[in-house]
Amino acid sequence: MFTARWNFVNFQSPSYSAILMEFTTPASYANTLVRVSGIATDGKLLLANTNAGDVKHTATKQDSENDWPEPTAASYTWEGKTDDGKEVSAHLEGSLGDRLDRIDVMAEVPGFVKAIVATAAGTKPYIYQYKSKLTLKVKVGDEVKEEEGTLFTEATFIS
Repeated sequence: MFTARWNFVNFQSPSYSAILMEFTTPASYANTLVRVSGIATDGKLLLANTNAGDVKHTATKQDSENDWPEPTAASYTWEGKTDDGKEVSAHLEGSLGDRLDRIDVMAEVPGFVKAIVATAAGTKPYIYQYKSKLTLKVKVGDEVKEEEGTLFTEATFIS
């Protein structure tokens, strides 16, 4: 399966570890959205699932080098149930801060080959990486907790 784009989220705080991976396949695979997510706390898995949750780039700016919509702020959501059936939701939202890196995946390929691939296959893969401090809001049943931590996130555009 080929991927048209993906978002990777890794949030770490003193009490929580939250991971969310979201992949979007290209049109040849029906632009299918696939998610895998999980949250751990106190040495145990709070939730783990597929296709429950959400990634949204809430603000973007046009990258002048490649015309991709570079994210500048984002919103991440997890949803699921604990082993004992309690509803769980978590939300992380805010500015991504200064970009750590923009990686041109085909940087080492000669320019003429890169141009042919971009034209023929419609690919121009770039990875945008960020690290910022955000606050995770976790709701388990009726109990709500908030905790600041470090977010490492990656937004990748391929085709």
